[in-house]
Amino acid sequence: MDNRNPEAVKPKPLLVYIVAIYAASLLIANILASHMLVFVRWTTSAGILTFPITYILASVLSEVYGYRWARRAAWLSLALNALMAGLIQLSIILPQPDWYDSTYFVAAVGGTWRIVLASLVAFTIGKFANDKVFSRLKEKHANMDGFKFRAMASSIVGHILDTCIFYLIAFALIIPWNELPGAILVVVCLKWGYEWIVLPLTVKITKKIKAYESA
Repeated sequence: MDNRNPEAVKPKPLLVYIVAIYAASLLIANILASHMLVFVRWTTSAGILTFPITYILASVLSEVYGYRWARRAAWLSLALNALMAGLIQLSIILPQPDWYDSTYFVAAVGGTWRIVLASLVAFTIGKFANDKVFSRLKEKHANMDGFKFRAMASSIVGHILDTCIFYLIAFALIIPWNELPGAILVVVCLKWGYEWIVLPLTVKITKKIKAYESA
């Protein structure tokens, strides 16, 4: 692939797998988001468990395949999440057998529409900001030079916007207001801290995929 314009050459089938795993991870995250965990003394959503996957794949999409493919993957993921939420709500309102108790199903995934709505708004704004910052920083370097800096600088902007918007829409009146700021701070710190820890692995994976696509 031409490193000067990563979007000018048709990518290899590997991109299909990357986008599929990326979209599936976001679907899983929105299901897990209804489950709460405790980190030290602060509440956080279990949706964060998929972040290690989505973070690395998002970096690969932006660095190797370019801004356009990163946006395509993001929009596809959002569309699939909206479809999932719509079908769940449809299944709840459709007639059901008298012998069937849907209480547990509704309790488990009935609130998915709110999670998905929060995800749609937060992900759109956060991912857009992240990709824009990443793309602007990348204009100064056509290769892997500066990848670490642009990956970390762009992600902190995206994390703050994404997490604040998501938690305010998804968990307002669910998580106590006195715990909400702490929950947001914990998620942002966990995400950014994780990125620092796995940054060498992210760089290594990105370089290998970039070399594969350039072959």
